[in-house]
Formats: sequence, structure tokens, C-alpha cells
Amino acid sequence: MLRKATITLAFTLGCFLQNKLHAQLKQTQFNGFGHVEYSLIRKDSSDSYFSLGEHDFFITSNLSKRISFLGEYVIRFDQSTSFFRTSIERSFLRYSYSNNHNIIAGKIHTPVNYWNDVYHHGRVFFPVIDRPFSFSYMVPLHTLGIQMQGQNLGNLGFGYDIVLGNGIASSDNFQKGINPSLTTAFHIKPLPGMRIGVSYYHNQLKENIAGSHVGHSIATGIAPSRQYKGPVNFQLISGSFAWFEKRFELLNEFSFNQTRTDSLGTANNVANFTYVGYRLNDQNIPFILVDYIKIANNDLHIYPTELLKTAVGYRYEFNYLVNLKAQVEHTWKKHSGNHLIHGHTGTLGFRLQLAYGF
Repeated sequence: MLRKATITLAFTLGCFLQNKLHAQLKQTQFNGFGHVEYSLIRKDSSDSYFSLGEHDFFITSNLSKRISFLGEYVIRFDQSTSFFRTSIERSFLRYSYSNNHNIIAGKIHTPVNYWNDVYHHGRVFFPVIDRPFSFSYMVPLHTLGIQMQGQNLGNLGFGYDIVLGNGIASSDNFQKGINPSLTTAFHIKPLPGMRIGVSYYHNQLKENIAGSHVGHSIATGIAPSRQYKGPVNFQLISGSFAWFEKRFELLNEFSFNQTRTDSLGTANNVANFTYVGYRLNDQNIPFILVDYIKIANNDLHIYPTELLKTAVGYRYEFNYLVNLKAQVEHTWKKHSGNHLIHGHTGTLGFRLQLAYGF
């Protein structure tokens, strides 16, 4: 009799756990994104090659009525080691405590502009092939910390983000000193498909070193002769204008960056990215882009440079999870007097990108 009761209890418990697991899986979504590229580049000589891009594993889960989880894990090729490596790009819990107001804890995309707020690592969602130049030089890509957030408030769709977390020179487990980064960002959505936003980011770096959240080509990583000790006062002001309506598409990202060091004083850096596209129909979108960045010669934190990219492209969307982009682009680079190379160079390229989600 006891054996029969034990078997019945075990069976009942198993069914209960199975039902709970099934219910949780219904609240959890697993997605993946990737891309393959072909490039034909003409500089001093011509290069033609295929490349396998980032592959992104994306998880979202509703843990309760008010608590949700988002994780983004990327496999990418590392030029320095010639191997693929993995990274945790985002991993956070969100607690919705009241009507579109949230508290978020974990590793996030720093909400400094529209691009970093809206797009993740799946290239299928990018309107063009690459991120703007500013993401490689001045934008702090990630922050590990606490975020206060509000979305779609009032008639104008007002939104705010206030973030306190580890700074640019931190790792995902440690930061020197007691100077966290601060991000404040605000936006409105006055018309369908339109978003206008501004943000301010500040970080007092203890030393000029790279971390997990930097996103910059910092001077110590590229030019050993420019290494130095001492603090860096880093400020970034950004403005975004996005308008994606039924036919017309426009995105402009402006960034003004100021760094201050004891040795060379204040350096002022600027960047601007403009994308304009027009939907001929649901699948065919020709577009143009202009991407510009200038890092001042007296900036010790970021490697001084001046870049200008102009491109004409075409995007064909098979559906919302598969698209093919083609770009003819010219990139002009001016080398500063502080560089090992002087003068300027130009690169002409043709690129194809097949981006997909699953």
C-alpha cells in the first residue's frame, strides 16, 4: 500500500513539475541572429573575400507578471587571436513596478542614442551594413549597473533612462576607484515612427585603460608610445532623430565628446551619422549614408583620427527575418601628425551582407 502511494505521489509531482516547466517555456523565447558578408576592397591593392559575422543568441523570458529577463550572447571572430570567441553582451532583470516604469539590474546597452537603444547585435535589423564610426571610438557600448527607466508616457510617448554603473575602464567584475558612470537620457515620440532623443554620459576614469564596456579604440591599445598614467574626465552628449514611416526612413545620430587630462587639457571630438532610405515597396529599399568622425589631436584617451564614409546602398527584405544589403562605399581617412602614418588615405569598397534570424 505504501509503495502504491509513493508511486502515485511521484507521478503527481512529476506531472506538476512538467506542467510548470511547460508553462515557463511558453513564457520564454529563444532566437538567433547571424550574417555572412562578401567584400571587395580597393586600397593600395585589391582584396576579395567572404567573412562570417557575429552570431547572436537572444533569450527573453517573463519570470512573473512584473519581472522579466533578457540575455544576449554573441560569438564573433577575434582578429587578434584568429579564433572565434564568445561574450555576454546583455544580461539583465527588469522589474516593472508601475505603468511603464521599470528598474533594471545587470549588463545593458548604454542608452546614449537611438541605435544603441533599439538595435541589438542581429544585423538583420540594421538599416545599413555597419554601425556608425562613433561606436568604435567614443560611444560607451555597455554599462553594468542599475537603470531607472520609463517608456511611452503621456501623449508624446515620453521616455527616460537614468543609469548608474561601472565605467568605461571597468571589467564585468571589477572597477578601480569609486567613480561610477552616470547616464541620463530622454526622448519623445511626437509622431508614429518618429523618436527624438538627447543624452548625457559622464565618467571619471582612474586610468587610461580598456575595459569590457569601452567600445573605443583607446590610445593605449593602439599606440604604446602614448601610454600614460592619470585620470581622464570623459563626457559625451548625444542627439538622435529617427523617423521610420511607411515609405521614408531617416536616422541621424550626433555625438559630442569631451575628454580632459592633466597633461594636454581638454579635447573636443565630434561624430555624425546620417542614413536616408526610401521604401519603393515592402521589399526594396535604396539608401544613402554619410558617416563622419573627428578625434582631436590632443586627445590622449582616444586615438586621434578623422574619418568620412559615404555610401550608396540597396536593401532587399525577403521578410522581417532575412534581408540582403549591398553597399558601394568610399572611406577617407586623415592621419594626424601624432600618428606613425601621416597624410590621408582613401578606400573604395563593394560589400554584400546576408543577414538572418531564426
